[in-house]
Amino acid sequence: MKKSVIAVIAAAAVAAACVPVFSGCSASAGYELKTDGGEKYYCASLTGYSSALKGELVIPAYYGEGENRYPVKEIAAQGFSGTSVTKIVIPSTVEIIGDGAFIYNGYLEEVVFEEGSTITAVPWGMCGGCSLLKRINIPDSVTEIEGMAFTDCASLESIALPPALTAVKMSAFEGCSSLKNIVFPETLVSIGARAFYNCTSLEELVLPDGMHSVVSTAKDENGEDITETTPALGYAAFHTCTALKSVVVGDGITEISEGAFGYCSSLETVYLPSGLLSVKGAYFSGGRFVCGHAFHHDGNLKNVYFAGTAEEWENVRKNSDTQSYSSNGAVFDNSAIFGGADVRFGVKYGS
Repeated sequence: MKKSVIAVIAAAAVAAACVPVFSGCSASAGYELKTDGGEKYYCASLTGYSSALKGELVIPAYYGEGENRYPVKEIAAQGFSGTSVTKIVIPSTVEIIGDGAFIYNGYLEEVVFEEGSTITAVPWGMCGGCSLLKRINIPDSVTEIEGMAFTDCASLESIALPPALTAVKMSAFEGCSSLKNIVFPETLVSIGARAFYNCTSLEELVLPDGMHSVVSTAKDENGEDITETTPALGYAAFHTCTALKSVVVGDGITEISEGAFGYCSSLETVYLPSGLLSVKGAYFSGGRFVCGHAFHHDGNLKNVYFAGTAEEWENVRKNSDTQSYSSNGAVFDNSAIFGGADVRFGVKYGS
């Protein structure tokens, strides 16, 4: 809910900023001096009329003069949203990037992190809605790409993921319709719900063997322990990837979530690990339909290879119920979860 509210506020702020109340509007980068534990540093953000900021934005490593010269360590939340900049250069001194820092920059084509960057996460919504973004070098220090970080970056054709990456979160690359290939590092643990939804140019997919579900414990508002499970592969993670032809599911993945590969209409070949325990059916949440079963509407699926035995396949839980969505009468027949494709046993990818 928090992220939804932020998104609405950001959109409203951008819309408001794009109305020139009076002529002669200008914009520049501003720097606010902050103190943390006695250490002083600057936080960068826009000052002035957002769309008046154009061209290349180079954030300096240090700002100020004399006694007031300190490193620039932070970029504010939504700090440069809705501008007309085409390129942003971020110095290695920046340690904190706020949510939606560059969201809705409709002219932005490139983001450059200077060598030596130590940021550990690409924040929520950082470049969301940057439809012309083509290039970004994610620092090697990054371990998480937060939700909606690159949503609707429709011009992004490829991206090099950092070698220590562990999580790609909800809708991180949703709507990146030009993304043709992506190589996941072996360190990857989880891919969130809808993370690559509607990435209609992806053709091949190999999910690392190290991906696995994570069980964690947190406290509720009453101080009671609650257990949460983060699946290796979130629901609808690769839904509507219509150019996707082959999928390799890594050895550590024991569950294929609802809609994970739904409407992958070009999908022909799937490799499944011997440790697979469950292939999920249609997903309803709070009485609301979310998506169909894991491979729904994959009409071209011809080859399904299971690394285990026929007996092990029989023990895989498959939702075999036929479910319908009442508002439009859509029927999801989970009894034929792979359509007419035959499952072949004892075949592992690369063997």
